[in-house]
Amino acid sequence: MCSKQICLTLLYQNSTDVGYVTYDLQIIVEALEKLNYSKCGQDAMVVMEGIAKRERWALQMFDSSSKFPVGLLFGNFYQLGNFDECIGLRQPVSNLNEVPLRGKYCLADIELFNTKQYDGRVARSFETIKEKPRHVHNSTMYWSICVPSSCSVEEVKIVVREVFVLATEQKSLTVKLTGDRCHEDKPQPLTTTEIIYGCVIGIFCVFTILATVFHYYVLREKERMNRDAESARGSNSNLLKEAILCFSIIRTIGKFLTTKSSSLNLECISGIKLISMAFIISGHTFLFMIGGPVQNTNFYEKESRSWVNAIFVNSPLLVDTFLLISGFLMCYLLLIELDKRKGKINVLILYVGRYIRLTPSYMVVIFFYCTLMSRIGDGPLWDSKIKLEQERCQKSWWTNLLYVNNYVKTEHMCMFQSWYLAADYHLFIIAPLIIYPLWRWSKAGKAILGISTFTSVIIPMIITFKDKLDPTFMIFAPEVSDLNDNFYFKTAYTKTHMRAGSYFFGLFFGYLLHKLQTKGLKIPNYVLWFGWFLSATCGIISMYSVCIFYYPNREYNAFEAAVYASLHRVAWCISIGWIMIACITKNAPLVNRFLSWKPFIPLSRLTYCAYLTNGFVEIYSAGSIRQGIYMSKHQMGRQSLSHIVLTFSIAFVICILFESPIHGLEKILLKKGKL
Repeated sequence: MCSKQICLTLLYQNSTDVGYVTYDLQIIVEALEKLNYSKCGQDAMVVMEGIAKRERWALQMFDSSSKFPVGLLFGNFYQLGNFDECIGLRQPVSNLNEVPLRGKYCLADIELFNTKQYDGRVARSFETIKEKPRHVHNSTMYWSICVPSSCSVEEVKIVVREVFVLATEQKSLTVKLTGDRCHEDKPQPLTTTEIIYGCVIGIFCVFTILATVFHYYVLREKERMNRDAESARGSNSNLLKEAILCFSIIRTIGKFLTTKSSSLNLECISGIKLISMAFIISGHTFLFMIGGPVQNTNFYEKESRSWVNAIFVNSPLLVDTFLLISGFLMCYLLLIELDKRKGKINVLILYVGRYIRLTPSYMVVIFFYCTLMSRIGDGPLWDSKIKLEQERCQKSWWTNLLYVNNYVKTEHMCMFQSWYLAADYHLFIIAPLIIYPLWRWSKAGKAILGISTFTSVIIPMIITFKDKLDPTFMIFAPEVSDLNDNFYFKTAYTKTHMRAGSYFFGLFFGYLLHKLQTKGLKIPNYVLWFGWFLSATCGIISMYSVCIFYYPNREYNAFEAAVYASLHRVAWCISIGWIMIACITKNAPLVNRFLSWKPFIPLSRLTYCAYLTNGFVEIYSAGSIRQGIYMSKHQMGRQSLSHIVLTFSIAFVICILFESPIHGLEKILLKKGKL
């Protein structure tokens, strides 16, 4: 091991470059004095001696660390170095008893200067106060350094700070470094929960294969009995066979590919769901791109003000499409069942059936987050993204399964998108309390629905005005790097009482369609023309007006934000609701033909599983990224398309293995009266 003076002498004697490289090494050698010859300091000096002697392993450690910042003023705040080169580093040893020196990759946060951070609730005026715009990522530079594995987090922090103090002569620098930002290549033994989860999934897959083989045997031998006749005799063996065949891939794929039209003419909903989900995934991709390492943050500042990109910037509004559809189908189908059964509906069965329908696939994804997810990759941000998400899921998984995760333990919310399932389930519980009065006592039911809808619209307005919240979920890079830390996301965006309006509008449109059909009413031409005009106007205004709130110099107005927060979802629901009514009543043949296109029907069956799995696709991409992305329209389109394909591919597997079989079992149990 060389001393400071010897190392510096060797570096200068052997250097062919007296520029930045030698200067950087000189600063590092001087910074290492702060370690006071600890084990970390001694190993670091061994590395410096190796660099001076031009040994490859030592040069790798220096080569994989960040150098003088490139493009910092252009928005390239992430100086990520070379992660794989660092953690793959091994010092060659001649003696078998020697312990080889290994590389440890650390990514430190360098606070260059203090600036105010926004949380989405404080009124602001960029013209009257000198603050950086919300578009600018932040004042933090992320700096990678490769160090010996013997170095602790605190020691690395000391070295990094000293390097920057010596290089910039600015002693007010703040360096932050946590354990989840340091990585080294070392084996992690499997935990008991991981083994159990792997065994359960393995057993499920084996059973699926056996069920498929059994189904093939039944088809080939033509020994399957008539189900109706067997049901009449109450054969337990036939019930068991039906249950087994639910898991057959032959059957599940056959059900998935079915495009047979229903008598209710609801196929247009398939197109609406599929298109909405594609744009939601694109919005999530966009969100995680700008919240992660990018090389040109000014791109988003410019493009977010363009109306062309409003559908990506305002993609959270598309989630309300699913709340609207959920309420619409709930009301319309339940009213039909109430007519058939003359009001005799077991509400408890509705609630239990809904839980059984949603939870198994949801559970598979949640426990994957809790167990094996952290083992399938790595990267500079892996622990701070993936392992952080895993820790949150381990603390709060039970709130997801009880569908209370948007109110309970929100600081540890598992799966950022899972708030929707909780909100939808809450509203599903409320819905029969409104739908039954609509069927039984029309006037009272209408009054209840009207009051509920009005209340759901006025609540976001009051809360937004009182708390001075943003008008909607605003996507700014400093505020979306971790959604669980976003004030608006935690306290407003995910809450059922802030999102109920879309569901209640769905109930209204479902009731309207039922009345039109039961009374045989035909929509007049002048109403059709007005409906299309209103739908187009409301849809365009609600989607594209968000751009005005992204202008950097726009002064915040609480009343304006409150009005937008409550009415933009109303306008969107009117737009989509009219499209559904017009298509289902056969008053929009061209639109209905497009939305009911046969390929849309099977793909739309994947939207639930796609919503479950897209979060994993996004955080995996964010956690495994090695270099900052240069954002452009082409890059955004390419990333969005790839994430859509990948999300739906994983969703297909989840659907075939878990969702579809459980749906089949649910129908059998309901049919046999077992629930």
